[in-house]
Amino acid sequence: MRPEHDHESTTDHARRDALRTGAAAAAGLLAAGAAAAQAPAPGALKIVLHVSDPDGWPPALSNAKNLTAQFPTIKVKIVTDGGGVYGLQGANDLVSAMAAVARAGVPIEACHNALDEKKIAPASLPAFVKVVPAGVIALAQAQAEGYAYVKP
Repeated sequence: MRPEHDHESTTDHARRDALRTGAAAAAGLLAAGAAAAQAPAPGALKIVLHVSDPDGWPPALSNAKNLTAQFPTIKVKIVTDGGGVYGLQGANDLVSAMAAVARAGVPIEACHNALDEKKIAPASLPAFVKVVPAGVIALAQAQAEGYAYVKP
């Protein structure tokens, strides 16, 4: 063998070893990531779901239901403003789903300004809904308290 051939052979071995090491490290990271994805959320995690139009209720309620069932130690709240306040009216499946997440410990807050704008009397809302002076302020306060903002 010529010295250059030995050098190439050593380089090839080094590359193979590096690839094996990299592949093993990647597999380890993937396994750790999968384990972390299945681990429960930290108890300090807080999420505020924002509903600003009627179409936002189904995904927000689904998120709230899933979060409270799968991660009971985290805090979840829903703030609605704008056209989202329309979903708070009447007896229907949506209001029943809201009542269920409220019973699971998810506060639901409605913007007084939006209710006024949409001519909805606060007294007509379900008892589990808390009317707040301004939805935007409620969202900002939640974020200041460490809630992560999510708009489903």
